[in-house]
Amino acid sequence: MYSFPIRSLVMGAVLAGTGAPLAAHAQGIPSVELEATTDYRSRGLSWSDGDPALRAAVDVPVTSAITLSAQGVTLREASRHGGADAGFELAASYSAYAGLIDWRGAAVAHVFAGGQGDLNYGEAEAGLGASLGPARVDLSASYAPSQDAIGGSNLYARLGASVGIPATPFLFYGHVGHSSGSDDGTGRANRLRPAGDYADWAVGTEYYFAPVSLALTYSDTDIHRGDLRVPVLDHHYGEKLVASAIMRF
Repeated sequence: MYSFPIRSLVMGAVLAGTGAPLAAHAQGIPSVELEATTDYRSRGLSWSDGDPALRAAVDVPVTSAITLSAQGVTLREASRHGGADAGFELAASYSAYAGLIDWRGAAVAHVFAGGQGDLNYGEAEAGLGASLGPARVDLSASYAPSQDAIGGSNLYARLGASVGIPATPFLFYGHVGHSSGSDDGTGRANRLRPAGDYADWAVGTEYYFAPVSLALTYSDTDIHRGDLRVPVLDHHYGEKLVASAIMRF
């Protein structure tokens, strides 16, 4: 669910496309993002049981290379996360740049409130990307070593791209991803991989009018109902069009 570096990438592409100033980012001022969405989806799966959700996130630059981030999402007692009411992410990231290329790494803690059982787990993320004007391409991988809360290990690889249309408030974005990992046989691996290894993809557009954006995102996976290991507990994996309103400042 962790969105680094997606928030900064989307914001950068939007600002480049609209000609808005980048001074606040350059000065290292903390950034805040608030979102209301019809369904909170991560890696093609709903984390809010298919219901509307609210999200708040903050990025705090510590140095030019180190950023601390925190995010909270309402999960609506999602069965995927043991009936948790909310999910939180705490992350520390390091980034560096060389011309048009940048690379980064992050440590992420996923913490869940109001649920039952062992729910919290950690991930490490690494990635690199390239920007040219309002266009951006990004490749990243997130790895969660074997943990009881997720019934083994989990690896998520992602290729994404975005482009802000110059002199317009429109941004277009998309990604393809793949989830894989080990399974300790307890059934808890169903939480992140309800049918075993799978691929997901999404395309969307965002309309930006400071400080608000309106977004539409279509997402889907290659999971088939017959492949689900616990069908009654997980049915929010298929194609869906999600609408969101986002405020950034």
